[in-house]
Amino acid sequence: MRQVMLFTILIAVCSAPTFLVNAADIEDGLWLYLPLNEGTGEPVTDHGPHAFDTELSKATPKSVDAKHDDLRKALEFDGKSTYVKIDMEAQKKDIDSHFGKEGITICSWVKPLKVGTDGHGQTRQPIVMKGAGGQWEFALYVYDDFGAGMSVWTCPGSGVSEPHTAGTAPQGKWIHQCGTFKLKEGVRVYVDGAKGPVAEAADGGNGPCETGTRPVFIAHREDGQWLNAVIAEVFIWDRVISVDEMNLAMNTIGGLAVQPGGKLSTTWGNIKRR
Repeated sequence: MRQVMLFTILIAVCSAPTFLVNAADIEDGLWLYLPLNEGTGEPVTDHGPHAFDTELSKATPKSVDAKHDDLRKALEFDGKSTYVKIDMEAQKKDIDSHFGKEGITICSWVKPLKVGTDGHGQTRQPIVMKGAGGQWEFALYVYDDFGAGMSVWTCPGSGVSEPHTAGTAPQGKWIHQCGTFKLKEGVRVYVDGAKGPVAEAADGGNGPCETGTRPVFIAHREDGQWLNAVIAEVFIWDRVISVDEMNLAMNTIGGLAVQPGGKLSTTWGNIKRR
């Protein structure tokens, strides 16, 4: 019984039924995990299984008090020049060849501050982005109508699936935004642990791009888009996770704790009960 309790987490969420999530499940397929709770100018650490090296922009994002029950610290990006970069290809691992088979999930806490700050001329700015120059891949977006969205492309840049819904990422308010993509299902976007997606679009075919070698960026797109927002707790999985797993990521204070030996595991003390 004790072993069962160590590996099974009961999360009580007010306004939603109680549910069970196995701690090992959320680790399955985890590719990247950035708490983004470092101080201003300090290196950002990937606590995922690959421990990717990261790089900060010359002007660094600012560490701020998140002022949210489920978060402590976060990084504020200015929408002009600040980002975090993760070059997976340079570290001999990339996600492209995985997500076309099992899918992909990206989750992040985000508080949009302003939109349309970068002068790029498009109507959206990325929370998490991968792709450029004929190697367009995927992005989790905030749109200029403060809508939560996600895009998946073919390598030349045609949209395979890219829905969003206006008003689902309100200005100045924290949301937990997740986007999933799976072949033949398309993109689905979730906000704040809702059981159903706030935006979805079918798989248009001809993709996704699985030969790209571009880095992952937080709050930046290589051809010029920048997001002005506060961001924390960025996760990427190389599979489509369940809504219950999204809720586990959302309701765990400080995310997943790294245990001795580098293994990721949730602990009872980290769970936020509300």
